[in-house]
Amino acid sequence: MLEKKLDTFHFRPPMRETVKLFTFSILVGIIAGVGAVFFRWMIAFFQKFFFVYAKDALAFMGNYWILATLTAGGVLVGLLTYFGAREAKGHGVPEVMNAVWSKGGIIRPKVVLIKSLASAICIGSGGSVGREGPIVQIGAAFGSTVGQIFKLT
Repeated sequence: MLEKKLDTFHFRPPMRETVKLFTFSILVGIIAGVGAVFFRWMIAFFQKFFFVYAKDALAFMGNYWILATLTAGGVLVGLLTYFGAREAKGHGVPEVMNAVWSKGGIIRPKVVLIKSLASAICIGSGGSVGREGPIVQIGAAFGSTVGQIFKLT
């Protein structure tokens, strides 16, 4: 009798809804994981670009090539963020929390591309930022995009 009463208070979502949520969770996890691996690859690409190819091209500047590289990276990141997607600025985690709190979890799909590219250029050119925040924002933007495509809350 007691078990029956407790069972009436326990909420159980319909099985179809649980399977749907589980399936989308796996999909978003796989996409975000692939995005994180691709992001790490882009960082390595830009490191090689700035510290091997640019160093050779700017050899006439002596050791000042480092300043040119850092400046070029910063200018590229600033232009990408300003003209591409302004919500791609910042650390990543606070921006995701803000999108969840004030925008119902909606993050424009364009943010994935701009945040990935700008953060990879910044890190690859020697900027003092970490990889974790951008990976969080990239994964959240993928999740938001999947939710928007399939009209999920």
